[in-house]
Amino acid sequence: MGWVVDEAVNNNPDIRASFSRWEASQEAIDGAKSLDDPMVRFQIRNAKNPLQYTGPYWERYERMGTVSQAVPFPGKLRLRGKIASETSEMSKKDWEETIKIITAQAKAAYYQLYYIHKAIDINRGNRDLLEGLARIAETRYKVGKAPQRDVLAAQVELVKIIIDLKILEEEKKSAETRVNTLLNRDPEAPLGRPEDYVQHKLPLTLQDVEDLAVKNRPELQKFDIAIKKNQSELKLAKKDLYFPDPEFGIDYMQRDNLADDWRSEVGINVPWIWGKNRAKVREAKEDVKAAEADYQAVQNSVLFEVKDFWVRATNAQTTTKIYSENVIPLAEQSLKAAVAEYKTEKIDFLTLIDSERTLLDAGLMYYRALTDFETNLAELERAVGIPLTQSGF
Repeated sequence: MGWVVDEAVNNNPDIRASFSRWEASQEAIDGAKSLDDPMVRFQIRNAKNPLQYTGPYWERYERMGTVSQAVPFPGKLRLRGKIASETSEMSKKDWEETIKIITAQAKAAYYQLYYIHKAIDINRGNRDLLEGLARIAETRYKVGKAPQRDVLAAQVELVKIIIDLKILEEEKKSAETRVNTLLNRDPEAPLGRPEDYVQHKLPLTLQDVEDLAVKNRPELQKFDIAIKKNQSELKLAKKDLYFPDPEFGIDYMQRDNLADDWRSEVGINVPWIWGKNRAKVREAKEDVKAAEADYQAVQNSVLFEVKDFWVRATNAQTTTKIYSENVIPLAEQSLKAAVAEYKTEKIDFLTLIDSERTLLDAGLMYYRALTDFETNLAELERAVGIPLTQSGF
């Protein structure tokens, strides 16, 4: 299991893509904090009437160069950098959330593959058991102590098991493909048999995991950052409305037969005339409200997920305990007693088959419940945002 999770985290393309988006967002921070590119202009203009001027042609022209730089009002660049940084933090939380999602999917795929292997083992064991029971029935039939229907019933049960085994073998291929896909491997790449493991425990109460989720779920943290980002955008929108941005420039003019001319200039934009900047402030205020509502909606969704998976995991944990400590031992004892009673003609063969089916179903239900527990525990850890147990492998 550890290898499966490590391979998924290191190689899954969804995680790689999410990481690259975070890296790209980090590169945007410096750009957001930087000044706009300076402007350089060069002009040549005709300074004398060509119809009246008879001197050299180059003396007819003036040459002018201009360099200008727009400088945002103090505080605006800091806010733009803060917004870009908060946007990057949101991308980081997306990456962290993607890791949690893929990890849970990889665990679920592994546990499903584990269950299929166990189901195959159980069915093979029951096939061997049925073959032995069929031999007993056939022997009793030959000596006239059992009807032919006992032999036929055993053969029917064997055919059912053979069909189930074929279905399970196909399901195993599908489960292996699922694991390989999550690991970004060739779908047909061979996988070994999943290792047995000690069942995890879930000692935490529902309140415990809910508190942990509010503190640690990356998606919830992302929407908390979104509120701060929208608040920063509101501050910037207000600055854009009330504080103009100056632009500084230097002009240099060269004229023949005259001294060179230098000029400096400064200008500002006028943000109060048109309504667009007021509209941006109103828009930013609504964005803050929307972000706060989004956070509450996501928190509600997270708490529902936590409760749902906690209940599922707790129920499955209880089921595995009941089957391992009570149902399976009783089913094994019942089958042993049924075999002995059939040999002494105290029960018929159908009753013996019922005991065999009960043990088969009990084994499958145990591993189904175990798989459900581990899968729901993995989803619960995704919903909370942190591991909740020590590894059982």
